[in-house]
Amino acid sequence: MKQWVAGPMHTPGVAPYLRVFVLMSGHEHIASLLDCVAGWAERGARVHVAGLARVPGPAPGDAIAQAAQRFCNRITLSAMMDASCETLGWRGIEADTEIIEPDEALAQTETIASVARNWHADLMVGAPASPVLLAGLSDCPVLVLPTPFAHHCCVPPQRVFVASDGSAASAMAVREAARIAAPGAAIRVGYVACDPQQARHPEDFDAVVLAAGHEGEGTAHAIVEAAQLWRADLLVLGTRGGQAGGRWRYGSVAAEVAQRTVMPLLLVPQTVRSETFA
Repeated sequence: MKQWVAGPMHTPGVAPYLRVFVLMSGHEHIASLLDCVAGWAERGARVHVAGLARVPGPAPGDAIAQAAQRFCNRITLSAMMDASCETLGWRGIEADTEIIEPDEALAQTETIASVARNWHADLMVGAPASPVLLAGLSDCPVLVLPTPFAHHCCVPPQRVFVASDGSAASAMAVREAARIAAPGAAIRVGYVACDPQQARHPEDFDAVVLAAGHEGEGTAHAIVEAAQLWRADLLVLGTRGGQAGGRWRYGSVAAEVAQRTVMPLLLVPQTVRSETFA
């Protein structure tokens, strides 16, 4: 269902995305979510609001009750999405909706990624259960908004902290951070190194070396703490999408950061589609 309502245009300093995929589960703070979406959407952008249908818990012998619960959930979700589209319409943003039903043959994350790829999303916004895997499967950056929102989503970001381990995925994250930051914004690269004395960090950005522990949890803590101490309003992290073979020394680092951060986190997959950077 499309909604288009003429109204005042929301025009931030930087709005780099043309196709924004919004994932709703029904637990979001809708006003904050839509403010964030409106900020990231480029003028003339399209927004696809996808509602994730909840599957009722098992109720053996009570198929009628399950069907009724599923129907009520869909009605509530549809109403929330339609209201969101109308709100975006008042801001001059065209939006449509879709309810995603979990595919029995696929995991929930794979189903969402498939929908996002087919829609050619160049940014996904929401609070997905497996954001790292979702970024890798959908081939587009995922902006993770903590639920409930513990940090205001500043758009365009004025203080961007990028975690790097020197890998190709990290280089992609630094590139994306530079692309989306507001003119005059501060960008700091936190270079993760097991041996800080031997670390080499990027010379074209303000950088700080973070001493990484020998566990993914310790590295994630160092990244989040450094971003918070620097008062960042956006944390950016490159990822291989949870796939094997990544250069990150600990495969769980990105997932740990996603669980720990209270500020918006942009996960940038190494395999992001080239048109995102056109």
